Amino acid sequence: MSKTTLLDELKSIIARSKDWATLELEYAKLTAAEKITVLAGAAVAGAVCLLLGIAALILFGISLAYLFLNFMTPALAFLASGGVMLVLMALVYFFKQQMILNPIARMLTRILLK
Repeated sequence: MSKTTLLDELKSIIARSKDWATLELEYAKLTAAEKITVLAGAAVAGAVCLLLGIAALILFGISLAYLFLNFMTPALAFLASGGVMLVLMALVYFFKQQMILNPIARMLTRILLK
């Protein structure tokens, strides 16, 4: 029968506490790395979508101008196409809270608070 003293018990508790703290720190590092990776992936995907969206918008503007060519002169067709793009930009600006900021905030809080 081995007799453990209070000092031995305290040493054991301190050693286990150090191990526990080390494991918790490792878990926090892994969780942070995972969240940073998800955020970086979302940022890259958003940047690619933005670039492709800009290219699509330019092509849609040109095709809209060529569609307007059936009804008006070339200069007016391209001006009308530009006007449609300005209206779209104004709509995005006025509804940026609902269209852009709120979804980004929801995504960030879902990732960071998960």
